[in-house]
Amino acid sequence: MTSEQTPLLVAGGDTDPNLAAILRCLENRGIEHEALLIGRYMHPRITWNLDTDQLLINGRERRPRAFFIRNDVFTGLATGRPETFQRAMAWYTTVSGWALSHREVRILNRGSALHLTNKLQVLRLAQEVGFEIPSSVISNDFELLSLEMEKRQLVVKPVNGGDYTKELREALEVAPVLNSSLASPAIVQERLTPPEIRVYRIRQGFFAYQLVADALDYRTTSDCEVVSLELSGLPEGLIDRLGALMDRLDMNFGAADFKASSETGRLLFLEINNSPMFAAFDAVSEGRLTNAMVDFLSQ
Repeated sequence: MTSEQTPLLVAGGDTDPNLAAILRCLENRGIEHEALLIGRYMHPRITWNLDTDQLLINGRERRPRAFFIRNDVFTGLATGRPETFQRAMAWYTTVSGWALSHREVRILNRGSALHLTNKLQVLRLAQEVGFEIPSSVISNDFELLSLEMEKRQLVVKPVNGGDYTKELREALEVAPVLNSSLASPAIVQERLTPPEIRVYRIRQGFFAYQLVADALDYRTTSDCEVVSLELSGLPEGLIDRLGALMDRLDMNFGAADFKASSETGRLLFLEINNSPMFAAFDAVSEGRLTNAMVDFLSQ
């Protein structure tokens, strides 16, 4: 196989269920592809010679026409070792670096790939395009947050992500405090109620789901049901506003989460993810997500 004939390349962790879903879709549709998988015991050989712009994978020259790439977090979660996360990031940086350097290569979110998705900026942009967001404050002021907690039910989440949403009262009980300051600012918001809705955008297509779980954060429980929804059942204007928000962020792929106000019942915008999990959602909708991604990548 010559470098010009190299097919679509799927790169990431060997235990990532999302990659498995993409690979299964490609296989079922008979689309030529290769997998570059890494893991705890899998270290393929890769060389990118910038002098010649030659990409070698396991000793064979490759020049993929399209890439689907995910950073492998699953191996790090399994081992609990920081060096595992660092190794996965080195792979992700190398592979995505090659793809981003070649504008003819099709990848999702090319426009936003070099931008940090700042959760706080996204909340402000969501307001600007017309979304309602939860009453929110970003602070590490222990006294202020303690007073606010007495007035209403509040939850807390990290400004950078990477942890679950928690009850503010429970978080403050164990948080270290120095001179009335917590160690770092966090997002503190009003506690919302079901329904919890996730909407994916893949290019110009939108796909909606409901998450049904008896937990503050559905990721903390295995007892979570995912239900595919029709777009016609969403509040009027939600899709248009989400499209406008993602255009502002240069994203053609991602997932936005919404949850209801306990006072009004209206859906409020929570956050957006530019590399969301999708395997469970894809499974309950007969492969709608993976087929839409493959349609884009295989053009």
